[in-house]
Amino acid sequence: MTGMKGKDFKPLQEDEDGGTPGGQGGSRGRNFASELWGEVRGGAEHFQSTKGQLPQGRIRQFFYGVALPFHIARVTLASPAVRATYVKVTALQTAFLLAIAAGWAFNQFDAQEHRKRPETSETRAARERAQARIEARAKELEAAMKARKGQGSDKEDAAAVKAALSALIHEAVNSGKQGELPPDEAAAVAGDAADEAAAAAEEAAEEQRPSAEKAAAAANEDEQATDEEDAESDSLSAAIRTEVEQALRDVADISEEEAKGPRIQKERQKKGFNIDAPVVRDGVFFLGSWEFWALFFGSLSAAQWIIVALSRDYHTTISREASLATGVPPEDPDITPRVRLNVPWMRAKLQRRWRAFLLFVMGVPALLLLCVPLFWIPNSFTLVSSLWGFWWLLVFTAAKSDRAWVAPVTRPPWFVRIWSALPFLQGGPLRGYVSRLAHRAEAVAAPIATVERQPWVFAGLAFTRFVGSIPPFRCFTRPFIPVASAHLIGLDPVQPPARKSGEPPPPHGAGD
Repeated sequence: MTGMKGKDFKPLQEDEDGGTPGGQGGSRGRNFASELWGEVRGGAEHFQSTKGQLPQGRIRQFFYGVALPFHIARVTLASPAVRATYVKVTALQTAFLLAIAAGWAFNQFDAQEHRKRPETSETRAARERAQARIEARAKELEAAMKARKGQGSDKEDAAAVKAALSALIHEAVNSGKQGELPPDEAAAVAGDAADEAAAAAEEAAEEQRPSAEKAAAAANEDEQATDEEDAESDSLSAAIRTEVEQALRDVADISEEEAKGPRIQKERQKKGFNIDAPVVRDGVFFLGSWEFWALFFGSLSAAQWIIVALSRDYHTTISREASLATGVPPEDPDITPRVRLNVPWMRAKLQRRWRAFLLFVMGVPALLLLCVPLFWIPNSFTLVSSLWGFWWLLVFTAAKSDRAWVAPVTRPPWFVRIWSALPFLQGGPLRGYVSRLAHRAEAVAAPIATVERQPWVFAGLAFTRFVGSIPPFRCFTRPFIPVASAHLIGLDPVQPPARKSGEPPPPHGAGD
């Protein structure tokens, strides 16, 4: 595809490109939502509907930048040969990354409900003590049941049986709660003890029955009563087991209502730095601590970076094909891709990361000064520092295209202009600080100027790049980000013409 023409670029109807119905009689909130959706949709579909110019409006421009890499990918992958290469490369990259994640998960996740630990003398002694206490409570239940069967259904005897039963359940729950017995074993021991107590009480009642003659006369009645008592014993054991299991689930902070909902829970965060891995307990998946997930995704991102570094040549080839498919002058050479460790590229990449880090750190004193009047806003420094970091993400997203390094620069960066205009920065160490910051930013003045002329589209593109850096998405989105940046720079009216084929790239030395 050349020059972005053809069936993929049919103009949209006016009502599809952001037009929204008046909605007479509709609520103001519904009209606002419809208008907002029209802006979002208009920006996302602008690549297909309009050629050679940016959409009007900040919202449309932002979502135009968000959707641009996906439009470029769709046009590029229309070629069967390019699509086959792309699928093969991304599938292998993702497979290696998922293999690393699977190996980590195999060692870190406690996928079993109750993982058995090696039994020591201490755990064995604790188990025996717990079983002895449960058996003692079962003896009390047995005595209460014997008294009840021998004297009839007196209210005091019924209360004694109920109290003994509650004591047995309470002992089993405590044993499971303190870890002396697994929850299922505690419930089973309590149920078995209740069975033995009921059987012993029944035997005692049989010994106190009338003589054989009287018993023979009432044989049918006795047999029926025995069946009823056996059924009562079975139901008692089942009820005890259910009660103990339910109580232990309650101890684990899982109520019946929560158990009917999602089976994913988050434990209360402890103070300090906690690297708590996710676990599965009682059929519930606990997410673990945020520190653990930060460490996990950080490690996985490093592994992803290494995988991409080894197979970078294939991304370079796909980026070149994407440039040719969308009518953007290609900035990548025509090479035969292979798996290799490109040391110069890695060195240049680390230099760019270090330069971005220094630029961010240079602004921290100014951010602290800015937060002084904002002390009444919670986490004000976190907010402004995040915006400051996102700004540099915009700059280095634009810098992924060589054309950003030859953009015309007509004035200092916006932060230098603003801070230089403040009266209290005109003298002393603060003035020297602003001068050093301006000097540090001179090396990236051209990409900064590029972003200042089109901030909203590059904000959308930087957002897609940020989300796409999460493993394993980077394997899929990385080849199209430089092409999208070159496409946006080509829409800048003050941008010089693109570099002709065969000309050396601008001497920014950062590489990508």
